[in-house]
Amino acid sequence: MTDNELLLAIADIMDKKLDARLTPIETDIHDLKTDIQSMKADILDMKADILDLQNDVRFIKADIQSMKADILDLQNDVRFMKADILDMKADIQSMKTQIIDIQNDIQSIHLTQENIILPRLNTIESCYTTTYTRYKSYADKMEAAFVDIDLLKKVVSEHSGKLQKIS
Repeated sequence: MTDNELLLAIADIMDKKLDARLTPIETDIHDLKTDIQSMKADILDMKADILDLQNDVRFIKADIQSMKADILDLQNDVRFMKADILDMKADIQSMKTQIIDIQNDIQSIHLTQENIILPRLNTIESCYTTTYTRYKSYADKMEAAFVDIDLLKKVVSEHSGKLQKIS
């Protein structure tokens, strides 16, 4: 996997995490906007009755307090996301260092193969082929030698038998 592919994969993961965290925030903001629009419509409808307007203002104040609490929650969420991003950056930097170490190890392995293992394998192959060629050329001669040895055994046995009779 290349650095770019790794960075793209990490960026995708970060995007997914950010989307997962931002979606509820967007939903809350949309809900808040809807609530505010609803309150404006209520205030316009109740202009005739001042007491009702005052009650509505009290409700609006309560909603604003709630929105402030929501905004504080959002700010806390943003702080946590910033901390998570910093952790991810540290992890990415650590991964980059590990990738560099792995690349160095791979380069060392390639050099070892090229400079040590492959020459030794070539030497082993050369010795094996030379030995095989030598044995192959003597294989036919070995068959003849076995036939000669069998013949010698028979002759020696016959001569031993004759010598036994003579003595």
